[in-house]
Amino acid sequence: MSNTERHRATGWIRVRKALILCISATILASCGSLPQIGTDVAYCSNVNIERTSTYRVEFEDTPEFLKPMLRDEASITLSTKGLEYVEGDAHAILMMTYVNRTLESGEAAQDEAWETIAPGGGVRFIAEVKLEMKDAVSHEMIWAGSMSRVHNVYEGSYMHEAPARAAMRNAFLEMFADFPDAYGDTCN
Repeated sequence: MSNTERHRATGWIRVRKALILCISATILASCGSLPQIGTDVAYCSNVNIERTSTYRVEFEDTPEFLKPMLRDEASITLSTKGLEYVEGDAHAILMMTYVNRTLESGEAAQDEAWETIAPGGGVRFIAEVKLEMKDAVSHEMIWAGSMSRVHNVYEGSYMHEAPARAAMRNAFLEMFADFPDAYGDTCN
C-alpha cells in the first residue's frame, strides 16, 4: 500500500470515528431530555415462567398509532429475557389496555416522575397503559404492571415518535428489570 493510499485509509478511519463520536454524543445528549414515563409493577410470579418462551400481544382500547410502538418496544425488552414475540399461538398473552383520564385545569399529577404541567391552555390528560401477562392456556397471571404519563396537548401539536419510542423502551426496561428470564432468574 502506498503512502497516499495509507493516508486516505487513515483519513477515512478518522472520519468514521468522528461520525460515530458525534452520533453517540447526540444520542447521549438526547437521553436527558426524554419524556418521563411513570412505571409500576403490581405483580410478578415465578409460576409457569420456565414454560414461557413465546408471547403474543393483544390490545384493548388502544389508539392504532400507539400499537406498533408499544408492541415493538416491549418486544425489544422481552427478547432480552428470552421471550420471543409471535403473531399466532404463544405460551403467554401480554394484554395492553389503554386508559385515558382527563385532568381538570387545576388538578395536579401525584407522581413526581410525571411532567409538571402549567394550568390552562390545551387538553390535559393522563395516558396509562395497563399491562397483564397471562398464561395462554390456564390464564394464570404471570406479570402485571403499568406505565403512565401526563400530557398537555394544544391544537396543532403532534407526537414526536423517536423520543416517544425511546421513553417507552426505557419504561419497559424499568418495568421488566426484575422479570424472570430464560436463564433461571426469578421475580424479585
